[in-house]
Amino acid sequence: MRTANGDRRSAWSIVLRAALAVFLVLLAALAWLRWDAGQPREQWFSKRHGQMESATVESIDAGGNQQASAVSIASNSGLAVDARVIRDATTEGPLPVLVVLGGHRTGSAAVELFGDVGNRAVVALDYPYAGPQRVRGVSETLRAMPLIRKAFLDTPPAISLVVDWLQEQPWVDASRIVMVGASLGVPFAATAAARDERLSGLLLVHGAADNRLWLQENLSRRFDLHFLQPAVATLLHWFVYGPVFETEEHVAAVSPRPVLIVGAREDERTPAGQTEVLYEAAREPKMLRWTEGQHLGPERNDIIEALLRIADEELPFFDQGVSGTSAGPAGS
Repeated sequence: MRTANGDRRSAWSIVLRAALAVFLVLLAALAWLRWDAGQPREQWFSKRHGQMESATVESIDAGGNQQASAVSIASNSGLAVDARVIRDATTEGPLPVLVVLGGHRTGSAAVELFGDVGNRAVVALDYPYAGPQRVRGVSETLRAMPLIRKAFLDTPPAISLVVDWLQEQPWVDASRIVMVGASLGVPFAATAAARDERLSGLLLVHGAADNRLWLQENLSRRFDLHFLQPAVATLLHWFVYGPVFETEEHVAAVSPRPVLIVGAREDERTPAGQTEVLYEAAREPKMLRWTEGQHLGPERNDIIEALLRIADEELPFFDQGVSGTSAGPAGS
């Protein structure tokens, strides 16, 4: 006959075995996530880039002498990317182009922040993300997670797909296509510029050298449990393939094409000293500029105006470097 103590020991044994099983499953999942996050992706990038299959262009009323278009580009790999273009329609001759990747919610609407683009063209991209813009609830989060991961890996080949389209446009100076990454867009822009030599230069705005530290800094704005922030930031870093997009490594690989890095004096979203580390990681030719005030945001017009002034002043800096080639992305 079983005793009450025996029943309790048996129940505790079941609980402990179940807890151990859950722990081992979680440990295996974390080990796989870390392994998967660090796998080389260059062959995958090249395959995902594929070849441009179609492009549709729809005119948008921009007012004045400016011409704007919405562009949807598709690859034979199944990759698709949406972008918006704005340029001065009265300028004769090929134009230099800024390819802009900013925050997720800003996306292609970033062209609206440039106002009169002058004697250049600006192309702003949407991230190739097909999930809900605002994720609510556990079930929606679980459905969105693989789409988020896929969008991160799709972004560098999506940029190369846009370059494919640009090189076919008669108004584009193919030797003066400069990649611009701002805030969240910094690691993707650096990765794209490192692997696609058709991008003749790189401009990084308000970004960090260490993406995990950047994630941790931004997590600190959302919750106060400081002892959890490093662990959560590390998990997120693995989840979004952070090791694939190491900005410090990729910015060094852009040379001998020029790199311009712009920091914010009072950047509340970038860890202190990260702008300087990013600049040190870049190789010549390189330049460091600063904006006063805080981190770039669509509502901070004074910072946007300062960035546009820097872009105007330093556009000749990109002309002194080695022009982009027609070699295309690495591995293609």
